[in-house]
Amino acid sequence: MTTTSPPSPQSNRNKLLLIVLGLITIITLSYLFLSYLDTPEYSQMPEIQSSDRILVIAPHPDDESLAAGGLIKKARDMNATVTVVVMTDGSSAATPEELSQYLEKNNKNSSTEISELRHEEALNALSKLGVNESNIIFLGYPDTGLKALFEDYWDPDKLYTSNTPFNKFDHSHYNFTYQQNATYTGGNVAENLKQIITDFKPTIIITPDGLDEHRDHWATNAFVMYSTAATNFKGKIYTYLVHKGGTKWPSPPNYQPSLNLTPPPELQNFDVNCIENPLTADEEKTKEEAINSYGLPLSLTKGYLKSFIRINELFATPQPVNVQFINDNNFSKTGMPQSSFEDVRYDYNTKTLKTSDEMSSVGVARDDNNFYIIISAAHDINRELVYRYHFRFLENGQFKRLEVEVQNGTAEYEKKSVNSIEVEMNATVEVQGDMLVLKLPLNVFKNSSFLMMNTDVSDKEGQLMDLSAWRELEIDSGINLIES
Repeated sequence: MTTTSPPSPQSNRNKLLLIVLGLITIITLSYLFLSYLDTPEYSQMPEIQSSDRILVIAPHPDDESLAAGGLIKKARDMNATVTVVVMTDGSSAATPEELSQYLEKNNKNSSTEISELRHEEALNALSKLGVNESNIIFLGYPDTGLKALFEDYWDPDKLYTSNTPFNKFDHSHYNFTYQQNATYTGGNVAENLKQIITDFKPTIIITPDGLDEHRDHWATNAFVMYSTAATNFKGKIYTYLVHKGGTKWPSPPNYQPSLNLTPPPELQNFDVNCIENPLTADEEKTKEEAINSYGLPLSLTKGYLKSFIRINELFATPQPVNVQFINDNNFSKTGMPQSSFEDVRYDYNTKTLKTSDEMSSVGVARDDNNFYIIISAAHDINRELVYRYHFRFLENGQFKRLEVEVQNGTAEYEKKSVNSIEVEMNATVEVQGDMLVLKLPLNVFKNSSFLMMNTDVSDKEGQLMDLSAWRELEIDSGINLIES
């Protein structure tokens, strides 16, 4: 009689391993297939011409390659001229301990400054994309400091002092910067960008989107809006995202070179004019080589930067907000005006993309005499919070600014710089349930040829809770709509 031996433990383990591997394969193939089916279709970026002059603006070294490396390669292959502007010194990419470990591991000089390393990495990356060193501009402003420069440190007599581990200066002390020894002021940043735009004469500008959650990216968008308006730029502007949703976007947050890049799901329902730049195999490969040049950030992000290596790149075309004319300013009855926008941002407490409970959306409207800014919250307005409204506008070729702070039912004008205007008529504020309505005299903007605005919310201690992207506003029949 023949007896059958029971399966050995090793045999059972092998079978289990095969089953697990089979399930992983099925799940992976299903994910890739569903990802392909769910990929939204976008209009494609117009073909680059050899006559194009493309200005790519990166808040930090590596942003240009992550967001637009394929586009840069495509443009250079078409013999288009590309200039890249790097806004900051990139000095917040690592801690002193992380930098020291990286230099030692890669047999680099232990005395190398992080700004020098980031500068070298950018030159190497862009050389792979076909950009000559003479077409790379380093402004050298402080990493993590651009928001403060745009908002609070604009004037030449009010310098910003960086307080990061590698930068304790109030000026650019690097020998490779566009303006040697430039002091850290918003006015200097704007003047640099204006001069570069005037000299280079771009036909296309590639810049961060105002919905990006990194404050340097958010502020770079604001500086570019300001500078393009000041120089009367008439070319095309495309914006890009790098920081959205923590490390949950791009999805999946790792190296997936066969997948499409798609917007965060929460943004796909927004009125965003997405433009796709499909990449050839050669363009994608070259972009990967450029990103691999950034050894320091790659070593600290566990491959996350490589999640931008996809078969396409995504951009958006910014659209002005056309301010709605209204006859009834009881917004609790009529609802938010059509000219409203919602800014979804990452909540680091819940680890999700969400709208702020305190500022779910912002709307703008006007009647014959007044300009209204309406903040809608997810609950009744908290009067103790501090709501701030920021305006920049061109008047007779000169930029002016207006700031209004609202707390406890009172609105007050703030003088933030020498070009802050004085308004004789008071601003008033009214709470309408879950809406906060600020009313300004419309004639404040009567001579404006360009108007941009953003809002933010802070708690009583001054801790920022939420902010909106800067938006260009257009008033129905043009901003010059009130006769004196």
